[in-house]
Amino acid sequence: MENLRERFFAISFIGFIIATTLLVLYMLLPFWKPVTLALISAVVFYPLQRFFERLFRSTLVATFFSLITVFAVVIVPSAVALVILGQELTKLVQYLNQYYQSGKLQLLVEDLRSWLYIYLYKFHEHYPFLGELLKEENLKELLTKIYTNIYPFFTQLTKSAVYWIGSAILGIFVYLLTLFFALYQGKRALKHAKNLIPLEEKDKEEILSALYNAVTAVIYGTAGTAIVQALVAFAVYLYYELPYPFLWATLTALFAFIPPFGSGYVWFPIVVYELVFVDVIKGLIGLGVGLFVISSIDNFVRPLVMREKIELPYIVLFFSVMGGIFTFGFTGIFLGPTVFALFITLIKLYEEKFVKTTRNGD
Repeated sequence: MENLRERFFAISFIGFIIATTLLVLYMLLPFWKPVTLALISAVVFYPLQRFFERLFRSTLVATFFSLITVFAVVIVPSAVALVILGQELTKLVQYLNQYYQSGKLQLLVEDLRSWLYIYLYKFHEHYPFLGELLKEENLKELLTKIYTNIYPFFTQLTKSAVYWIGSAILGIFVYLLTLFFALYQGKRALKHAKNLIPLEEKDKEEILSALYNAVTAVIYGTAGTAIVQALVAFAVYLYYELPYPFLWATLTALFAFIPPFGSGYVWFPIVVYELVFVDVIKGLIGLGVGLFVISSIDNFVRPLVMREKIELPYIVLFFSVMGGIFTFGFTGIFLGPTVFALFITLIKLYEEKFVKTTRNGD
C-alpha cells in the first residue's frame, strides 16, 4: 500500500512538473525567436566572454563588455542594414506603381510579344495554342495578374513597417536581456540542465558538444561565408550600377544558405544578363569574380572558420535550412541545422548504446 501511495505521488508530481513546464513555455512563446537567437548568440560569443573574464577577473564586468561588443558588432550594423533595405524596398514599390500607371506595361507586353514571336515562330504552326498564349490581351492579363499579386505585398510590407519597428525594438530588448543572463549565468544553468538529463556523463558531453559544434559551424562557417560572399557581390552590383544593390546583396546572403549553388542563385543570372544584354566586358569581369571569388569563398572561408566543427551533408543541410526557414522563419536558418545535428547525434548514441549492445549480446 505504501509503495502504491509513493508511486501515485511520484506520478502526480511528474505530471505537475510537465504541466507547469508547458505553461511556462506557452508564456514564453511570444518571445521564442529573440530568446532562441540570444541562446545561439551566447554559444557563439562565449569565447569572447571568457576573454573578458580573463582580462577583468570579473564575470559581471566581462558580461557587460561582451554585451557592448555584441551591440556594436551585431545590433548596430543589422539596424543600419535594415534601414537601407527598407529604403530600397520603398523605392522599388514606388517604381512599380509609377511603371504600372505610366502605361509602360503595355510597351513591355508588345516587346515581349515581339521577342517571343522571333524565338517561337518555328513552333507556332505545329503548336497552335502558342498563338493563343501570345495574344496581346492574354499577355497583358498575365502581367497584370502578376503585378496585382506582387504590388499589394510590397505595399502591405511598407504599411506594416511602423508595427514591425516597434516589434523589432521589443525583440532587441528581449534578445539583449536574455543574452546578458545567458552569458552571466550560463554555466550554472547548463550545469542544472545536465543534471536533469538521464544519461551517462559521456553521453551528455557528446550531445552538448554536437549542439555547440552545430551552432558554431552554422554561424562561423555558413553565416560567415554568406556575409563575405554578399560583400563581394555587393561590390559587383555597384560596379554594374544595378538598381537596389543592397537588396540584391541581401538576397545573395540569404541564398548562400541554400545548397548546392548558394549565392549563385542570385549573382549568376545578374552577371549573365549583364554579359548578354548590357556590356560584354563588365559581364566577363563579373563572371570571373563570381566563379573565382564569390563561389570559391566556400572552398576557403568555410573550412578555415569551421575547422573541426560538425559539417552536415549537402542533402541534410538543404532540408535543415529550408525546413527551418519555412517552419521558424529567419531563426530557422540557425535552428534547423542545430536540430538536425542533435537528431543525428541521438541516432548515433542509440546505435552505440542499444543496437551494437544487442548485436554483441546475440
